[in-house]
Parts: sequence; C-alpha cells; structure tokens
Amino acid sequence: ASINEAILKLEALNPTEDPVYSPLINGVWTLRYAGGYSEPKIPSPTRDLALFLYAGGYSPGLFALSLAQKLPSQLVEVGDLTISISRGQPRIEAKVDVTLLGGSEESVVVTARLKEDSGLRFTETYESAAVLGQTVDIPEALQYSRDLYVSYVDEDILVVRDGSGVPEILVRN
Repeated sequence: ASINEAILKLEALNPTEDPVYSPLINGVWTLRYAGGYSEPKIPSPTRDLALFLYAGGYSPGLFALSLAQKLPSQLVEVGDLTISISRGQPRIEAKVDVTLLGGSEESVVVTARLKEDSGLRFTETYESAAVLGQTVDIPEALQYSRDLYVSYVDEDILVVRDGSGVPEILVRN
C-alpha cells in the first residue's frame, strides 16, 4: 500500500505535459518495480496464467518473467529486464538475460510496436521474440496488444500503467 501511495504522489508531480509525445520517453530503461495483484488467500498454480489471459494489461513479458522467477535458481537465473525505446518502429526492445542450468548466459528479446493514441496513452503490440538466438515473428492474428498510460516521465524515471491500472516503474540507465 505504501508504494502505491508513493507512486500516486510522484504521478501528481509529473513535470511533462503530454508525456507520450515527449522525447524523454526514448532511451534505455531498467524495470525496477512491476505492480501486481494481491496474493490470493489460497495459492493457485494457474493464477499467473489466468491473470495473463483475463487481466486488462498483464503483459506476456511480465508473465514469462514471473514464471521464470518462481523456478529454483539452480534451474534458471534471471537478470534485470531492460527496455529500449527508440523513435523508429518497432520502438520497444525488451531484453532479459537468463542463465539456464548454471550454463551459459542467453538473452530473451521481445520487440513491440508503440502507437501513440493520445498525449497519455500508447498501444503496445508485440511483434517478435528471440530466444536462444532464434527469432520468431509473431503472426498478426496472434500479436498481443495492451494499452499503456504514461503517468510520469522525467530525465530519470518513467511510470506507466496498464489498462487495469497496475503500475510499472522504470529507471533510465
């Protein structure tokens, strides 16, 4: 609760009008906080899948990251999620380094298109994924899209919320 209150206070101080159109959006960011949904009273092995399928903005990247982080560290070690936003399409490249079974480090990379819908809202559409050096273009009929609302951006911090209001805090590298 206290982190949500701090985020709301920060968002009220947003120095950037129409942040979606601001060049401050562009750059390399590291995900530092991804809000979530309250933990259930009874643990469910299918909870993350249900959130991915039915929640308004639960992204495939956060879905995969949350699943990987639940695996024992002997199986997989997950690095920081970095997100590069550029001016040209696809504007998003999300990358996380993973180490499988204590072996070599591999990168998982997802690219997404960003469409500017208003001064506060983007539509993010996933286009491709690269795992173990193999890139797969996602067929248009299967491409996942979600709305992202930019609620705060300055030279160092970016706060976005998905369609269900869940915040993500990114820090510029």
